[in-house]
Amino acid sequence: VSYSDGTPVLDFADVSDEYVAMLMCLVPLLLTGLISLAFVGCLNKSLMSKKTGIDIGVPKLDYLAAKVKSGSIAFLKEEYKYLAVYVVVWAIVVAVLFTIVPIVEGKSDDGVRAAACMISGSFLSALAGWIG
Repeated sequence: VSYSDGTPVLDFADVSDEYVAMLMCLVPLLLTGLISLAFVGCLNKSLMSKKTGIDIGVPKLDYLAAKVKSGSIAFLKEEYKYLAVYVVVWAIVVAVLFTIVPIVEGKSDDGVRAAACMISGSFLSALAGWIG
């Protein structure tokens, strides 16, 4: 997006304060996440308000739903075991690589921080999937 003379409306190169630049990047992501959570909440409320098997005179539907739910929970538990191993292996790779070649020159803890971010992001993603 730019003005009619071609100059950009928002030029990141002109922002000299690191805190303001970080906020400019963080706020849209945070708002997107909050809007997504609100959308999921609305969908969940809508879905939970629907009638189920016994309410519509088909109790066998509740039995089948319980079987599907138990099967999906068993699948997710097994999947997360493999996912945990995968994430830990890649976190070790990231920790080693960013310890050898740090993101910020002179910072020796970049590898540990990058690996911790990867693990915590994967955990929060899995938690959101489990809850949602």
